[in-house]
Amino acid sequence: MTIFIFLLGTTGLVLMSTGGSLVMAVPGAMLVVGSAIVFARHFWREGDRKRKQDLMAYERTLSAQIAQATQTANLSREEIREDVTRRVDVFTQGVLEYMAQLELDVSESEQSSSKRFESLARGVSRSRDDVLTQVGGIIGVYSVLNPSTPYLAFGGWAIGGDCAQRLVSLILSKRPRYVLEVGSGLSTVLTAQALELLGGEGQVISFEHESQWLERSQAMVADHQMSHRSQILYTPLVETPIGGETFLWYDLSEVDLPEEVQLIFIDGPPKATGPLARYPAVPILLEHLRVGGVILMDDAGRPDERAAIERWGEEFPELTFRFHKDSNGTAEIIKGKG
Repeated sequence: MTIFIFLLGTTGLVLMSTGGSLVMAVPGAMLVVGSAIVFARHFWREGDRKRKQDLMAYERTLSAQIAQATQTANLSREEIREDVTRRVDVFTQGVLEYMAQLELDVSESEQSSSKRFESLARGVSRSRDDVLTQVGGIIGVYSVLNPSTPYLAFGGWAIGGDCAQRLVSLILSKRPRYVLEVGSGLSTVLTAQALELLGGEGQVISFEHESQWLERSQAMVADHQMSHRSQILYTPLVETPIGGETFLWYDLSEVDLPEEVQLIFIDGPPKATGPLARYPAVPILLEHLRVGGVILMDDAGRPDERAAIERWGEEFPELTFRFHKDSNGTAEIIKGKG
């Protein structure tokens, strides 16, 4: 179409320039003007068509972009929804788990509090019973021995009231000539006074490994005017071999023990000395105990003392054991038949 218009315009220009005749010039001019009009119209239509095409292409591009943006927005909205849903689910699950744990903790706390209360109540009950037993034992000792000077405190490092009453009762019933005491203290005074009450020549021989405690025990005995009934010997702890084992025990190398005693009271050495600290007493002293004699052991409820007693039972079949539920536990051990 553009070529055709170009040819018409060219033809008109040729006619106008040929010969200068009006007959030829007028048609040539008309052709030139007409081709110009047609070209202008064609150019306008082409431009309009191009603009429409561009507009349609822009519309298509814009529509695609809008569609893409819409899709992206939909995806983002879905992702946001999923993310929010996930967060809500996690938070809800966390809250539920926390509430469940809190409920469990509260339940355990209530049970623990109940158990602690029950344990405390049992402890208070035991403490009350122990106090009553101790007081009863102390009253019994005072009523039997009738001391002119009050005793130092019972319990703690000293002998307990219930064990003291048992020791005094054994002395009065067995009427021993000699009592061996492993560890000195208030029990030395009580033993000496019980022997004094019996009359005769009864003696308590005590082993003590600490020089300061030795002086204290001697002072207590003197305060109660019982020095004539007691021998408190300084016997430091030394390594003592027994059956392939070595224990720290009282040095008796220079002690002249009686050939036969009727009662041995074991209340030393302290458990801090080492495992089975009181075990050596029976292997070393049993030969000095007469048949029918008694070994009284304080703190027999403690694990080490229990273990020592079990070993004695295995190694010395001639021994018979009797346990008393005193505050710290007391074991009464009899050699053979009395």
